[in-house]
Amino acid sequence: MVRPRAVWIRLAVAACCLSNLLTRAVRAEEPAKRTEPVRIGLVRSLYRDTPEALVQVMMEPFSSLMEKQTGVAGRLVMAGEAYELAQQLKADKFQLGIFQGVEYAWVQQEIPELKPLTIAINKRRHLQACLVARADSEVKTFDDLRQKSVALPRHSREHCHLFLARCCREQGQDAKHYFSLLATPAGVEPALDDVVRGKVQAAVVDAVGLESYKHEKPGCFERLKTIKLSEAFPAAVIVYYRGHLGAATLDKFKDGMARANDSGVGCQLLAAVRWTGFEPVPGDYQKTLTDILKVYPPPTPGERAVTAPAKTTATHQP
Repeated sequence: MVRPRAVWIRLAVAACCLSNLLTRAVRAEEPAKRTEPVRIGLVRSLYRDTPEALVQVMMEPFSSLMEKQTGVAGRLVMAGEAYELAQQLKADKFQLGIFQGVEYAWVQQEIPELKPLTIAINKRRHLQACLVARADSEVKTFDDLRQKSVALPRHSREHCHLFLARCCREQGQDAKHYFSLLATPAGVEPALDDVVRGKVQAAVVDAVGLESYKHEKPGCFERLKTIKLSEAFPAAVIVYYRGHLGAATLDKFKDGMARANDSGVGCQLLAAVRWTGFEPVPGDYQKTLTDILKVYPPPTPGERAVTAPAKTTATHQP
């Protein structure tokens, strides 16, 4: 069994290697004309359960990738929670912000001048959470999981957390009191393995992760069943505040990031943050934002402070 600290070390080494590879690739080309660096804020929930030191290591090569693809000097910075980043965009402290789609839907209600530039996808344009149990289990609905054990993998995106919280809230409790145990295995595969082995009665995982499990372990997948699906969540998105950046710069970012996965290094860097590429904002994106607000309305000011993901230090022990 790989210990958590060993996982962080491996990730840090991989990120450093990617940084060196990308630096060599950038230097091998004719340098682009430099402009004033564009500050790009990354919302805190995107690096949930990840040590801050590791995030810092990964940001340098990702910033270099953005500059290489767009020809515009940029600096990727860890920002706060969604509403804090939105206000910083409005104040021009950041020129671009990277949000989870549902969080962008929330902040757009308060600051409509925030506009989507391009979406970041992980194979699909929409996100979905799946509640999975063993195929031979008596568990047929979420109600059957009262005082049972459920797994929610570490590093799960916000749609998985929100989906599970909503299911529990509909039962009049939070997850801490509804389940006998809320386990946090290291990833989707170990979470689903635990379901197959009967170690936990169910797991909440991302649909793309479940699809990958089907491909990697078809025999184990056949022993599972999906008992509940979430609504379609909007993809992560790069956002700008209208009027702060010129159209030419915005177009450079949009067009350049669309080619971010053209190289092997780019694909590896995107994979490190669980994205497969950037795409134009689809025509139905605003409808997806509007629809998700009906089910997952913005948190109240009091709830924002409680639910904001905490910063994680390099010495954190999961």
